[in-house]
Amino acid sequence: MTASTRARAMRFDMGFEPTPRDGGWAVLRGLACAALMSTLPLAASAEVDEAQLGELMDVMLFDEVVGVLAQEGQGMAEDFADAGYGVPKSAWKDMLVRLYDPEVMSKAFHDELAEALEGCDLPEMVAFFSTDLGGRIARLELETRKAMSDEAAQAAAGQAWAELDPETDRARLIEDYVQVNDLVEMNVVGAMNSDIAYYSGLWSEGFDVEDGVTDGDLLNEIWASEPEVRADVSEWVYGFSTLAYEPLSDDEFEAYIDFARTEAGQDLNRALFASFDAVYEHLSRGLGAGTAMLMQKYEGEQL
Repeated sequence: MTASTRARAMRFDMGFEPTPRDGGWAVLRGLACAALMSTLPLAASAEVDEAQLGELMDVMLFDEVVGVLAQEGQGMAEDFADAGYGVPKSAWKDMLVRLYDPEVMSKAFHDELAEALEGCDLPEMVAFFSTDLGGRIARLELETRKAMSDEAAQAAAGQAWAELDPETDRARLIEDYVQVNDLVEMNVVGAMNSDIAYYSGLWSEGFDVEDGVTDGDLLNEIWASEPEVRADVSEWVYGFSTLAYEPLSDDEFEAYIDFARTEAGQDLNRALFASFDAVYEHLSRGLGAGTAMLMQKYEGEQL
């Protein structure tokens, strides 16, 4: 899976962003996090223990993960410029640097998590990730996320999963982990919603589609891409899981899956998806609007 075709997953430890495809407005669908952060409507802080939430985000290395996402977003200017939409690279860079503000992103995720985790057992979540095993897992997920920013690493991870004997205990554990957390399905749904939000942003700023092409036609095109998105997400999720948890023993990996099956584990997984879905939809809509504005600003200019 190349950078030009990968979809993006929603969980913070699985999150990734695609880069433009070659040709057509579909090249920009699904871009996440780069989205008019200054206008993002953040969720109101919910009735959650702020100290416990802060501790949970700390032990899960949340700010470091957001920092990786912000750095990647700020580095996408080259991909936008190479796509050839008539906007200079410097303009893309200025927008992306402004939008991928790690401090603002962290605040957005904090507020969404506060709402999504209301009424949940945060101490149990904190307790797991405060253990030696939980801390190692958080670090492994972060380092793997960094590594898989590289296309070659992505390909190697996908190949490692493809070559894994499905009859082995490790393959079974990876399959259990993905299924218990519903990683593929939830990521696909989030990706498609983000795609729709992106087009909504384009249309909100007066982007004109080709003559004879309706909004319904474009929505149908988005949904027609669902099998490709699903394949990309599956490859990424299984490759990530193969690479990230390889240092764990089978017993340690099984202990992580056992936590994911608990009420607290399920609540945490649901909250992570909910918070990323909410933030990424706002961000994708904002990115669509920002893209339309840049296209209109530089229309007809010679670079």
